[in-house]
Amino acid sequence: MSAIPSQTLGITRYQLFCVLAASISSLNYGWNISATNLPGDTITKCLAGPRHNIAGLPSCLPASDITWGLVVGGFPIGALIGALSCTRFADRYGRKSVLMYSNLISIISAVLFGTAINIPMLAIARVVAGIAQGCANGTFTNYVVEITTTRARNSLGCMTQMSISVGQMLSIIASLGLSSPPYWRILFALTGFISLVNMALLAFCVESPKWLACKGRLDDAKLSLEQLRKSGDCTEEFQAMVDNVHAEMGPKAYTASIFDVIRGKTPDNLRHQLLLAVLAMAFQQLSGISGVSFYSTKLFGSVTSQVDVYSTKPTMAQILTAVLAIIGTVATLFGMGMAGIFGRKTLMLFSHSSMAVFSVLISIGTVMGFNTLAIAMVFAFYSVFLFGPGPLPWVFPGEMTPIYAVSSIIAISGSVGYIGIFTIGMAFAPLLNAFGGYTFLIFAATNLLAVVSFMFLLPETKDCPVADTIQTHSVGIHNVMLHKYCVAPSAKKDDVSV
Repeated sequence: MSAIPSQTLGITRYQLFCVLAASISSLNYGWNISATNLPGDTITKCLAGPRHNIAGLPSCLPASDITWGLVVGGFPIGALIGALSCTRFADRYGRKSVLMYSNLISIISAVLFGTAINIPMLAIARVVAGIAQGCANGTFTNYVVEITTTRARNSLGCMTQMSISVGQMLSIIASLGLSSPPYWRILFALTGFISLVNMALLAFCVESPKWLACKGRLDDAKLSLEQLRKSGDCTEEFQAMVDNVHAEMGPKAYTASIFDVIRGKTPDNLRHQLLLAVLAMAFQQLSGISGVSFYSTKLFGSVTSQVDVYSTKPTMAQILTAVLAIIGTVATLFGMGMAGIFGRKTLMLFSHSSMAVFSVLISIGTVMGFNTLAIAMVFAFYSVFLFGPGPLPWVFPGEMTPIYAVSSIIAISGSVGYIGIFTIGMAFAPLLNAFGGYTFLIFAATNLLAVVSFMFLLPETKDCPVADTIQTHSVGIHNVMLHKYCVAPSAKKDDVSV
């Protein structure tokens, strides 16, 4: 009996292992995003008692809310630097290599976290951690697209957000017991341990076969592909991959820089791909999700009328934050299943429209004192975000862009996302203080704007071969609702193969 053509396979075991091992880099990103949520007031307001030294290190680091906002915002600023600076490294040295070496930077940040003696040192540690995770996060997204089959990509393409959600959940749960002095240092420094685990598992993973083919290492590329498709015949897929690489990159193996993409100096017209990637990331943050992620404890505290009093036991606001993180992880897992059933466009439109409705209900519940309604709608808001706007903006560039430009477009869109995280992270607390429950009406408007934008700009890429999608949409900015911009998908669903 002849082997099954490898391009028709679903999720193979080794393919899944490589994705899960590499996804720890995004888990680390989620860990750092949420690590400052619970212990913030304990660190900056010395709620556990007057500042004193423990093993030669201060128990707390007094700071104003604005200064602490800058510390929190140091992570996305570092991620912005990492995303912009590592594009060339990922194209030159490989996806796996960049994932490995970014962990070394993360370990350096862990040392800085553990030994910080003042707020500037803690802020520097956040920036260094951000550089590591910003570099790894975009590279991981690219790695997943390049090692998975079309069918497997429907579910595994959402692993970036799944890993981030798991990292946030683990960080919040750990914070319940590690927010008091001196344990908050351990909480922050655990990012280094996560990096060590990531490095150990990545040693057993293969390099991206598509990247190897781009570098002319065809024997290595074929071996890598055969390991990823162990139960299938790779002959047709390998030849198609090589042909696509040559067609996309040209005889001189051209690689587009960030500036080439921005100025439109690429062989294909990638204006539409660039606009869509940037809008998807911008609306991801303009939806208001970063305010919920960074300040869920403060948000729940305002709803439950809780004051800042130190306690060795978790407060109601902290418990609600932990429950939110757990529900977020479950919602992401559910969203991965939905991604294999419904289209990308359907999920994006459903999620943003639902978030607009929930934003209005959060405002109504907060302003009118319906605390149960406000809390329930925060959970609903966060959950539907993880169906579409959470995972899918990371997927779009890899599904629509030629390989010579995909790293640059991921870097540009990721940078927009990180700027949004910093901006909303800095602005959310002042907005909450100034407008109270009306704050979420702003996000209702931005989510409605996202619905209108994606209605006309977002094509359906579920089950569609990347090469066909690239060919159809590399024609400049256009209205995708016109029939000529439709790409026929394959009819098969995901499965798990040996």
